[in-house]
Amino acid sequence: MAVLRLLAGCGESTPDSQKAMAVADGQTTQRPGHEGSDYPDAAPLEEKPNPQAVRVSGKPVIEACNLLSLNDLKDLGVKVGSRPDPNSVNFERVYLAGDGKGPIDTSAITYSMGEGLALNKCAYAPESTDGTLQESLAVAVSQPAYVPPVAEAAAAFAGAPASIILGPVHAYSKRRPVPAPDASGQATVILGDTVASFDFDLKGNGSAGKLQDIAKRVMQNLEKQTNAPTGPSTVDYSSPVFSEPAAQPWPLLTADVVSPAIGTDASPLVSETPGTAVGDIAFPHDPQQRNYVQLTCERGTGEDDPLSRKARFLTATSFLSAEAAKEHVDNTAGAHGGQAPSAAIGDESRIMTDPMSVKTQGVLIFRKGRFAFELYLIDHDGHPNGSTLAEANSLLVPARQKIAQGFQGT
Repeated sequence: MAVLRLLAGCGESTPDSQKAMAVADGQTTQRPGHEGSDYPDAAPLEEKPNPQAVRVSGKPVIEACNLLSLNDLKDLGVKVGSRPDPNSVNFERVYLAGDGKGPIDTSAITYSMGEGLALNKCAYAPESTDGTLQESLAVAVSQPAYVPPVAEAAAAFAGAPASIILGPVHAYSKRRPVPAPDASGQATVILGDTVASFDFDLKGNGSAGKLQDIAKRVMQNLEKQTNAPTGPSTVDYSSPVFSEPAAQPWPLLTADVVSPAIGTDASPLVSETPGTAVGDIAFPHDPQQRNYVQLTCERGTGEDDPLSRKARFLTATSFLSAEAAKEHVDNTAGAHGGQAPSAAIGDESRIMTDPMSVKTQGVLIFRKGRFAFELYLIDHDGHPNGSTLAEANSLLVPARQKIAQGFQGT
């Protein structure tokens, strides 16, 4: 459904729509609590719920991001930090998709911790009052189907004095020593054999005063999701300065796209980092500021340690016009040794050969209408310095063709 939603905007725009979108380019909007932001829209994110729960070994997965969602944070008055460039510190979603036959591998000895590695995790960097990104919130969920030791770990808490009890849900908190009124620590939230590890590092001039409310929301949502589990939501953008649909990378990284490059069945594990603001950029020889949104997604083998995975990494950048997307591709590829791929893809495509960065050596970039995509292979052991031109042509071009076809709905 997410792919089909993009079809209306994936081709070359008509002159009238180009003119309308050009008016929005360079425009800004102010959000309450984000006055003075450097970005066109500091808080455009919204979540679209997914009623279909994912199952592992026949059991529904309790999604970490459904225990502390963007909507929850908004409701509690917690501001997620604004950055248009996706990154794992600012906002990261790690979850299990509904497809993928490859195994998943946890490193947890007892259960996954919020501040550590996890197969099912949601992490945020809230903004403190002074506008700096000094805070962190993270929730990791463990269930026996994918973290086998968790049932024994949950049972070990039985009879221990809980910090908070809400109906059948118990929370056990352990604080780290920080100066008051800051709050830092970890809470273990338990319902049955499900454990949610909730890690927090909050400032007195930020969200520390809301810690109890945040913890209770996690507990309430754990009970709700246990009784009626839902699937991973879709993070989308709703902004007066970016009214067009944004390209979602995760529906394009299907198992058949990922498996050939990693040499084995793709796992259900997905790591996604949406940018949290509408950004803008001015390209050389073009004074017009161009508004954009960007999301990244990684999918491949199923280790919870990113350095152990072999995966495809896809960045989707959406602009308001095909002209802006073309400038992005030309400028990016031109700055990093862009070479023509072995087969034409989309409206234009290049393989970047810059050896100065693993993120620009062997990256395949292509454009379809007002959308630009960048695909590369993550393989810290086999390809620590990125991919050669020949490897990119062999490993990436066939997948890119499938991605382009999937994006077009053909």
